[in-house]
Amino acid sequence: MRILPGLLFSFAVAPTVVAQAPGSYKGLEMTVVGVERAMTAGLRDCPPGSNTIKALTKPGEEFAIVSVAFTVTAAFTETMVKKPVLVDASGKTYNTAVSFIDPATVPAYTCAFPFRIPDGTKLGKLQIDSVSLDLAPFDVKQP
Repeated sequence: MRILPGLLFSFAVAPTVVAQAPGSYKGLEMTVVGVERAMTAGLRDCPPGSNTIKALTKPGEEFAIVSVAFTVTAAFTETMVKKPVLVDASGKTYNTAVSFIDPATVPAYTCAFPFRIPDGTKLGKLQIDSVSLDLAPFDVKQP
């Protein structure tokens, strides 16, 4: 493997990349591509559109922003997809304000789903209808 000098800084601040098998829901392939912790989050619909609302946390809270890559396959048969739910390591669930709006309008896209959680919450999985995606490999503190 070759590391280019100009790219070293980019890797140091980029979210951890973990290989994960994609989940599939009625022909909509989905793969978690990263998790970020933040004090603010954008509330863009999925696929991303023109909605530019921002959300802020309160003291003792943070956002776990879960980025998921989607690919619409020829087998995709449903236009309504439920909002994702984050389940922490203890089994408590958290909701997001981000909704799916016409998930088949583009063939591939990435969406960021922010979840307001207590500071330091250990993540478990992301649930999208019947699909469960493991978040534990992504739940690492960034330097």
